[in-house]
Amino acid sequence: MKNRLYALCFLITSFLFTSCGEDQVKVDRPTGFEDFVSNYNVFIAEWLQKQMVSLNEQHLELEKELAAASTADEKAPIEKKIKAVIRGKAKYQNRIDQKEFFSFKTEADLPQDLVWEDGMDNPIIGDPRAKKGGTFHNYIPDFPRTLRPFGAQANSSFRSEIYENIDMPLIGVHPITNKYFPGLAKQWAIGADGRTIYYKIDPEASYSDGVKVKPRDFIFGLFIRLSDNLTAPFEKQYYKEQYANISVYGDNVLSVSLPEAKPLIGLFASVPPAPPHFYSEYGPDYEERYQWRIPPSTGAYTVKSEDIRKGRSITLSRVKDWWAKDHKFFQYSYNVDKINYQVIAEESKAFELFRLGKLDTFLLGAPDKWYDKMEIDEYFDGYIAKVQFYNVYPRVPRGMYLNVNRAPMDDLNVRIGIAHSLNFDKVNTILYYGDADRLEHFSEGFGEFSNPDIKARKFSITRAQKYFAKAGYRNTDRDGYLTNDSGLRLSVEISWSTYPIVNRMMALLKEEAKKAGLEILLDSQQPMVNFKKVLGKRHQAAYSGWGVTPPFPRYYQFFHSDNAYDSKGNIKQDTNNINSYTNLEMDRLCEIVRAAKTTEELRIASHKVQQMVHDEALFIPALKTSYVRMGYWKWLKFPDTNLYQFSSPQVYEPMESYLYWIDEDSKQEILEAKKNNKKMPETNELHNLYRNGVPTLKKLEQREIINP
Repeated sequence: MKNRLYALCFLITSFLFTSCGEDQVKVDRPTGFEDFVSNYNVFIAEWLQKQMVSLNEQHLELEKELAAASTADEKAPIEKKIKAVIRGKAKYQNRIDQKEFFSFKTEADLPQDLVWEDGMDNPIIGDPRAKKGGTFHNYIPDFPRTLRPFGAQANSSFRSEIYENIDMPLIGVHPITNKYFPGLAKQWAIGADGRTIYYKIDPEASYSDGVKVKPRDFIFGLFIRLSDNLTAPFEKQYYKEQYANISVYGDNVLSVSLPEAKPLIGLFASVPPAPPHFYSEYGPDYEERYQWRIPPSTGAYTVKSEDIRKGRSITLSRVKDWWAKDHKFFQYSYNVDKINYQVIAEESKAFELFRLGKLDTFLLGAPDKWYDKMEIDEYFDGYIAKVQFYNVYPRVPRGMYLNVNRAPMDDLNVRIGIAHSLNFDKVNTILYYGDADRLEHFSEGFGEFSNPDIKARKFSITRAQKYFAKAGYRNTDRDGYLTNDSGLRLSVEISWSTYPIVNRMMALLKEEAKKAGLEILLDSQQPMVNFKKVLGKRHQAAYSGWGVTPPFPRYYQFFHSDNAYDSKGNIKQDTNNINSYTNLEMDRLCEIVRAAKTTEELRIASHKVQQMVHDEALFIPALKTSYVRMGYWKWLKFPDTNLYQFSSPQVYEPMESYLYWIDEDSKQEILEAKKNNKKMPETNELHNLYRNGVPTLKKLEQREIINP
């Protein structure tokens, strides 16, 4: 949808600004926001009418099929489809009845029966002993291709470090109680329809430049993401289909409505704000113009332009007088003044900088790091600690993603054969010292939403060759690889982001796969190069692991056909369906997971999706651990209270909790001891309080803790 205002001539001012060392003409231009709102409302209204017409036609056809069916077995699947169509019609009719996608109202228009909550009965988060100050030093292997939060190439692994982990949500989920607590919204209320949540924006909420956050900013945030000025196919599709209405009520209240009621609606019915004053130059050249600009943050940290050193480092600075610094749930979080990320391509160099104290932590996930690499004086002399922390978090679906659009991956028998050709047990024994476990399927760690009956296919030469034979690969060439009757060798290229232990793992898998007659071609690339190739769907098989968040699994982005091909049948690039997979039943299940009204409905559909992913051999699970291992200089301090042992439990890795702090006195003491060769106690910590999940609040409160 095009905004007519963008056809106007831009008024170019006579001065320049500098962004990351590059001069660029600054412009004053209308953003087209008002036009967008009205045009998008029309666009959605027309789209909804088309959906209703399509569903009505489907309903009529299904009724004809049902009338022609003569047995109960024939009628059952048709009746199931009719039920789904009727539900879809009700969903779209609800949205049509709301008349607008974006609405601007007054507080007098708010329902009078709302019951407002504030979540202040939750316990504090963090440790009151936390100190403010200091710089935390970390590293990243590659500099991001852009610092924009959205648009082309913005979907990098580093984005969470400067956006998702930092920006304030409207409301959060408490890591111990799993209840809502306030963020940008001071209070919230769930509407009687179960589809709408109302938020009272905290009057103190502001961006890092001091400008107040207004309810209107949340609609502006969607405008930035949904206009045609940027590349964001997933977001455009997601908001179009999964949101029914966003309304502003005066200067204080925002509401978000979904097409249907959802359990834990606050996790779904949330939208991000955007500061309109920052996007005063927003237009068709957005992706280039804002390539290296960081928008003002609502969170504790922001990135100053002078702290962007392209190709070298990025530093986050704690916002001076951050609006939430004394907030009950944030006062002991985000404690360090600065977080510095150096670009260090080689892990071995990063480790040496860690030994020198130039990096404060180093992840020791690979066993050779935990057992061998840490045989260093800094550890034995007591300056660096080792820690193993059990977290409560869904397991990353790390493994092989097979692109069914690329031969021979289009053959199910080949895919199953490959699954039986990959000897992850040997990888665990040799490379992981037996400390890892086999990941069983795509969605482990989601509690009741994870299917307990699915088990990963085991390495078996006999089974692998059985399935390869079904696919026509029955002959063996002089090199020992299987071929078909045309002499075509059974070969698959595996692509991955180069990483020492993964590189060794791939070499081992290649060697083992040859025993089953499978040739593996190794395609190791730098992270950004590999990322671009995989999102471009140019891979055969990709070894990867997607980020996951509790409490529910998500499938639409990964397996729905909308993210595989466009309306003309062309491969859709820059979407997360890297399997290029399409299946009508999978589409239906993904839609049910998205629209589930109850946890039971969500559970059943999630289990079925996981079973289909397994049956279709779209994903071959690799290995998992239930803990995080890391080393850290002992001037870095971590929580030790009744509720928090080392970290917040529900994090991917402990530093993402931002509950750590730097003790400058301890730092001076350790550096002085190191200088004088004075030894300290060796420290190897095990934190397993959350090993079997988060204990009840009552049980945690009864723990006896003696803080040093």
